[in-house]
Amino acid sequence: MNPVTQEARNLGHKRLLELIETKQAVVGVLGMGYVGFPLALECVNKGYSVIGFDRNSEKVSLLKDGHSHIRDIDDNQLKAVLQTERFQVSENMSLIEHCDIIVICVPTPLNKKDKIPDLSYIDSAVDSMLAYGRTNQLLILESTTYPGTTKQKIADRMATGRQVNIGSDFFIAYSPERIDPGNSQYEVADIPKVVGGMTRNCTKLASAFYNTIVASIHPVTSPEVAETAKLLENTYRYVNIALINEMALNCRELDIDIWEVINAADTKPFGFQKFSPGPGVGGHCIPIDPFYFKWIANQKGLQTKLIDLADEINSEMPFSVSDYAMKLVDKEPCSILLIGAAYKKNTNDSRESSAFAIIDDLMKKGCTIDYYDPFISEIRLEDGSIKRSVPFTKEQINQYDVVIIHTDHDDINYSILRDTAPIIFDTRNICREKMADNAKLVTL
Repeated sequence: MNPVTQEARNLGHKRLLELIETKQAVVGVLGMGYVGFPLALECVNKGYSVIGFDRNSEKVSLLKDGHSHIRDIDDNQLKAVLQTERFQVSENMSLIEHCDIIVICVPTPLNKKDKIPDLSYIDSAVDSMLAYGRTNQLLILESTTYPGTTKQKIADRMATGRQVNIGSDFFIAYSPERIDPGNSQYEVADIPKVVGGMTRNCTKLASAFYNTIVASIHPVTSPEVAETAKLLENTYRYVNIALINEMALNCRELDIDIWEVINAADTKPFGFQKFSPGPGVGGHCIPIDPFYFKWIANQKGLQTKLIDLADEINSEMPFSVSDYAMKLVDKEPCSILLIGAAYKKNTNDSRESSAFAIIDDLMKKGCTIDYYDPFISEIRLEDGSIKRSVPFTKEQINQYDVVIIHTDHDDINYSILRDTAPIIFDTRNICREKMADNAKLVTL
């Protein structure tokens, strides 16, 4: 990035706004995963030219050939976008120079050992911006992170040693992703966007951009507010899931049907939001995001007692499932089939899925454990071994002592389970209506 004159600075904001309003701006999306890929396609569909960046050469080749790696986007959708000739995918980060808007959509995982935020992917993205960025660009971070990241990891780094002025000749904002894999009701264009820029001009430009893509925008006063809003959204869910999981375990011991309790409580038209218990919390958001807030709060000497307690409850759920499944069989060794490896229904996303903990625990206890998932052909276990999805046939299912329904995909023929499985442990309450008064059905 070369130093620019005050005249160029004054023109930068107006020129970039004009490019956005006329959709002549070239959009670069860093990360072609569950967040970046749908966003890139939506930008193309709304009239922009887009460059999708990813360091995974296999993924890039797949996308170039018109093959989607995400179940929510089929090959025909991708091929239609490629045919517009306004979408290209590349590993070549030097193409960042040709972009007017760059959106960072990279993973923000936790260090699994101590649950400390890992911002290495953001750091790498900023390294690319420092190497190939230029003045008069709008840089937006969508990756979930703790408050202060946009300023410290992006704005401060971009400004250090450069004669640029954030808000005049380079623009930075934070707008948290809210994608919900497997949810066809709410796609990119349907979900409101929270936007917080480093300056008013930054917020104005980022809001103008998203206004051309999504239904509504909610500007806030700073990136820190936007960063914390995303953490609140998912911490709220994490804590309430812990509450209902604890209720479910206790109701089972009290011989009370938790699902009937939930449905009864849900008739109240105010003051109650329905949450459902499950075998564990999965995905790359809900089991991760609370610990980004916990980390920054703890760094400041603040306590996060509720998050800590919720973690204790939610982390134990997979082991509660495996223990109860073995009690249902009451024989050793036993054979168990797990239905679904994805963390949620109707997706091929297995990130942080509780299926892994259940399978590992049952294997350690001497059980024979297989899984079936219509969308995930194989998984890698904690010990590095590969386990492949077994056929979903009556002959196969008949081999097991108990079937655990972990993921309630719509594409599963539950009548086969009803007719074949000796015991069904339904952690999702999907079979109740299909198997009313069936003695071999057990719920969470």
